[in-house]
Amino acid sequence: MIYRDIRYYKPNLERVIQRYQDLYDHPEKKQTLIYAMLPFQNKFPVPPLNTLDLEKDTESYLDISLKNYEHYLEMSRTIEDDLIPTYGVNFGTGEYSAFVAGDIVFTEDTSWANTVINDWDDFEKLRLSEDNRWVVFMEETLKYVLQYTHEGPIPVVRGFYSPLDLAHALRGEAIFTDMYDSPQKVAALLDFCADAIIWLAKRMHRLIGTYWGGSVAGGWLKPGTICMSEDIACLISPRAYAKQVRHYTQKVIDAFGSGQIHTHSLGIRTLPEITKLDHLLGVQIAEDPNTPRTMSKLQEILEKTNGIPLTITATPDEIKENFDVVAGKYNVVFGSAGESVEECEEIVRWIRERE
Repeated sequence: MIYRDIRYYKPNLERVIQRYQDLYDHPEKKQTLIYAMLPFQNKFPVPPLNTLDLEKDTESYLDISLKNYEHYLEMSRTIEDDLIPTYGVNFGTGEYSAFVAGDIVFTEDTSWANTVINDWDDFEKLRLSEDNRWVVFMEETLKYVLQYTHEGPIPVVRGFYSPLDLAHALRGEAIFTDMYDSPQKVAALLDFCADAIIWLAKRMHRLIGTYWGGSVAGGWLKPGTICMSEDIACLISPRAYAKQVRHYTQKVIDAFGSGQIHTHSLGIRTLPEITKLDHLLGVQIAEDPNTPRTMSKLQEILEKTNGIPLTITATPDEIKENFDVVAGKYNVVFGSAGESVEECEEIVRWIRERE
């Protein structure tokens, strides 16, 4: 199965890419971009991850996932929003740290890796190896997917943990008290994690390459941009992030030239410190349950995030109610959803009319 040319799925591709280039090169334009997404529904049944024999079933699982994604693209192709079709291999997050060490625990639809640094002597045993089972697995699954997408071309994306997220996965919850009790050991671990992410991401980026002169992760990014989750930063203070963590995330970004960060609404208090990262193209904020929605504090947040473009989840009604807050004042990407193609097209049209 090979996808059709991307312009079949994204007729306004060139205009979308230009919007992103302007976002980075001409921030004074103050753009409002929009993702208008249908709910993702699998046309073909996907087997639970914890039922797969990865030695035998990986390719058939990827085949089903690719077919489901193509079906989704077919349904949503008339929505002329700013989202570029991008396929991501999904085996959960376990491999994001198991490429260093650890066994992966699979559930029905995600995974994680066991803690491996039970005491600090274990840290000295960590090594990076191209023969690690999960390094090989990530490379082989990427190669398999790319043979079906590159003719389209449908961009393939690969995200990574930040140094703090990787350190947390390797050390577990003890990392939070370690930051006070053993700050030098935490610093050494974060530095190792930064180097590990750079090592892995360079391997993955060589396989993926660039698209239309850049990288793609939903939006068009500058070439080589590293995409990282900064989720554990939501659980520490802004001061601790600035003093003990940000330097190592910066080290990774500097190795690639620019970065894109994913974080959560739980950690909005830390956003002013995250957005002080140099060469940061944007921050995507995922909404958490039992926390105030980002849109409920939109003005306050935008005033404190150092002019960095934010990707914010919002309903069509929230966008309309708060549009005057951002229009002509801030660079924002709204991630919205509709129950039908018509609903998605309507919110895109509404924003375009106010450009």
